[in-house]
Amino acid sequence: MRHFIWALLFAAAMIPVSLYAQTDTLDVPPDGASGGNLDHAIDSVISAGTLSNTVFRLVPSGFGYGQDYVLNGIVTTPVHQKLTIIAPDPTPTSPPPQIVMQTGNGVTWTQNFDCFGDLYMKNIWMMYVNTSGTQNGAGIFIEDDSIANNSGEGEHAYFENCIFDLQKTSANGCINPECQHFRGTFKNCYFRNDVDNYFIYYGRAISWQFGDTKWHTDSLSFENCTFANMGYVLMNEKPCYSDYVWLNHCTFLNICCFPLEGDVWHWLDVTNCIFVNTWMYGDNMSATYSRFSRAAGTNPIGAILQVDSLAASNYSQGTDAVTFPYTDADRHILFANNSFYEEKWLTDFWFSNPVTVNPASDTSQPRPQPMMNLPARQMFGNDSLGNKRFPYINLANLYPSDDTSYNASIANPNFNLPPTQVDSIEGFLDGRYFTSAQINWAYNQGSDDKNGAWPMSEDLSYDTKSALYTAGIGGFPLGDLYHWWGPNSSTGIDQYTPWKAQAAGEDSVILHALTTGDLTGIMAGVKSRPGTPESYVLSQNYPNPFNPSTTIEYSVPRNGFVTLKVYNILGQEVSTLFSGVQHAGNYQATFDGAKFASGVYFYRLQAGNVSITKKLVLIK
Repeated sequence: MRHFIWALLFAAAMIPVSLYAQTDTLDVPPDGASGGNLDHAIDSVISAGTLSNTVFRLVPSGFGYGQDYVLNGIVTTPVHQKLTIIAPDPTPTSPPPQIVMQTGNGVTWTQNFDCFGDLYMKNIWMMYVNTSGTQNGAGIFIEDDSIANNSGEGEHAYFENCIFDLQKTSANGCINPECQHFRGTFKNCYFRNDVDNYFIYYGRAISWQFGDTKWHTDSLSFENCTFANMGYVLMNEKPCYSDYVWLNHCTFLNICCFPLEGDVWHWLDVTNCIFVNTWMYGDNMSATYSRFSRAAGTNPIGAILQVDSLAASNYSQGTDAVTFPYTDADRHILFANNSFYEEKWLTDFWFSNPVTVNPASDTSQPRPQPMMNLPARQMFGNDSLGNKRFPYINLANLYPSDDTSYNASIANPNFNLPPTQVDSIEGFLDGRYFTSAQINWAYNQGSDDKNGAWPMSEDLSYDTKSALYTAGIGGFPLGDLYHWWGPNSSTGIDQYTPWKAQAAGEDSVILHALTTGDLTGIMAGVKSRPGTPESYVLSQNYPNPFNPSTTIEYSVPRNGFVTLKVYNILGQEVSTLFSGVQHAGNYQATFDGAKFASGVYFYRLQAGNVSITKKLVLIK
């Protein structure tokens, strides 16, 4: 099973290998307001029968939308053909090229790309607007491919370093997997300003169309991605669901409702992520949006995560109930090294704004959501006898540790320059609660997007003194490292490059915890401490003797694979405190001896040719 999951998760990631084996690269020049260069080039290659063997290479003009690439019509690709669009890596002075849609031409923009085969995009700025700057509700569609389904390949989409901007949604999203076996990979992508001025649930990253009944996502992976100013991020609605979802080092900011919709997760990993102002609509008992509110006396929905038993889930109710090919005991969920915070301006707005404050009896007043819903806490927890209900459903290392808190200072990243227009967001939410006002709450749409401003003005890095800065696995910062802690970040601190060097090891640690339920590599208490050591050091544990836990400090002077293990007096391994790749630094681990007998134990640090062993004593 573990090898099967690896195959699902990383199948889409293998697409670039085959793409770069292609020999035909077609350079497509920018076309300005007249448009048509890209869609004409694609149509010509389709007519020649060589689409799967062609790479379309774009270049930025740097003049904003309507000046790079303008589609004059919907680009539709043939069944089982692969569309590849790339551009040079962006630099601090050269943005990715923008793709927009033509104004007029008799085209109704429900799609911009309609792909009946695989799609690969790298270094592309998708603008879901026409040349006049009006949002048009178009989306990228990955359609059902019968050949791929019969062969077991599924439908693949791979996006790397792409920006998805100003998608308004028209019952769809930025990416729409209208297929039976979608496998999507998103690396270093930024979903921004995907907002609607009326509906709280419009503006989605991944979405089926409303009313879809037969589509399915096999695997979906997000790594170092940011989602800022959106209706919600991932749509899962009965009877469609996603089988395997992986989110690592992602940043979520200003999400109106669901960051992750659904409660029947089969395989779900959420690690090293920051969630700020998620579920901005609040815990609301108004009937205005019944699907996003709750009846009085029922439990809050949860600002980040919903998990429920399959039997209790809405998916299992009614005449269209879903029969799942797995049981609750087969589910694997890991929610670890994440933070959750609602900013003061938002909580003040909920509690103190004269428009939203109503008499105590008025249930329409919004309130903060907890981090997760009550059934999720129960699924993660123990039964009445103190035994773990589900060994493969686990959480660890949360900020705050109390998952019902929403404003704990330890979880506040204090972003340096968040893309938040407070007045616009408050006006938009007021409109949804009471006034029906329609407010565009996108951040700097006119000055940034339309003028092609680059680099973008926002900055979601944060103070290096924050607890979140070393709260990730291996001591890395939480959140998206590529955009906010990369080589070109405003802080001048590059955390992305050393993280990338050890990413395979980190993936192994996460996958081990997800598949086996063994959290020693994640929740053993390994945390980075300031300073760069000059040599390998393993300090004496403290306290010693101890009961039941003790602290072990060690230093690693260079990046590499590191293990810290505990052995009994017979030399048998009894606990792995850490096993994976770490970058140079000082670390602290905790050994919990609650389940072990009193006696002498040994702990050993190994890295390359270095092996250091020390003795500890457990006395009960």
